[in-house]
Amino acid sequence: MTLANKLCCWLAAAQAAAIIGLETAIFVYVLRNVEGVFNSWSSDKGIAIYFLLLVIAAIYGVFLLVGGVMNGDTIQILGFCVFHLFAMSLGIFRYFQIKEWLFYKFRDEVFYEIKNQMISSVCVMAGITVVYGVMSYFWYTEFGWEIYKRVGADMKIRRMYINYRALVLLLKMDFFVFVGFAVTYIILILKTNDPEFGITVAFVPMTLMVLLLAFWALRKESVGTMWVFVFLLCGSTAYFVFKCARMYDPKQEAKFAKQRPMMTYYTVVSLVVIAATLQQAVTCLANFGYGLKERIEITRGKRSDMEQIQDYYVNAAGDRRMNLEG
Repeated sequence: MTLANKLCCWLAAAQAAAIIGLETAIFVYVLRNVEGVFNSWSSDKGIAIYFLLLVIAAIYGVFLLVGGVMNGDTIQILGFCVFHLFAMSLGIFRYFQIKEWLFYKFRDEVFYEIKNQMISSVCVMAGITVVYGVMSYFWYTEFGWEIYKRVGADMKIRRMYINYRALVLLLKMDFFVFVGFAVTYIILILKTNDPEFGITVAFVPMTLMVLLLAFWALRKESVGTMWVFVFLLCGSTAYFVFKCARMYDPKQEAKFAKQRPMMTYYTVVSLVVIAATLQQAVTCLANFGYGLKERIEITRGKRSDMEQIQDYYVNAAGDRRMNLEG
């Protein structure tokens, strides 16, 4: 990486450290000044969930950015900006939810003590999103050449490669969104004796296995496995639609009364991410067998038949270069 790219990675790490520090200060202050935070089954545990989600989002954002910079992946860097917008929206939801919880139920002075920290946390995320959104333009110029060196000048292959990278990014974002929803649902909504409890807990490892399966199918261009993934995505859509409808069931009013706005928002975001993943999965499935897998394997040095590809040669240093002869 260039010095500028290293500095950008360190800046993202510093931003994550700032958010973690602010969130920890908020959480510790509430624990020290509000009694019985975890005594209630539902609403009183919201502060812990928001703390957990925002801290993990800060760390996960660094993972996305550093991975994008190291791999020369502009799409993942843009995904980092979109991911931060989502985390920022969670911070905004947290502000109003905690305000209602503290201001009307406990002690309003506690809210005023942590108000500035909550606003600062959102502002830090907003600022870093703007900075990296602007810098994405300059990265696009640099990494566009990297894409050219990886897959060549064939526009069809380049479009397929962009779809490939977009699906990889969506699979990474799927993991955070799905697992975040499951953990939030388990802690805020469900009791241990609820019939949905075991199913929702099992949803976490199942999600990881399905996403790893999809990544393997994409790398290997396994048509059958990718169709299984598409089918499971359709099942996930039905699952989240069912959860959203259940939130507004009058019989479930006691469970969702305090957490309905946030859980509805999280469910809608999950459905949007599923729709985008489904669209990209079908697009990548249609691209199987048209040469992208072979181009990627050449770039990674996993094919021994490089001489059969007329567009490239490998120099003495092992670098791939365009063949200008013929």
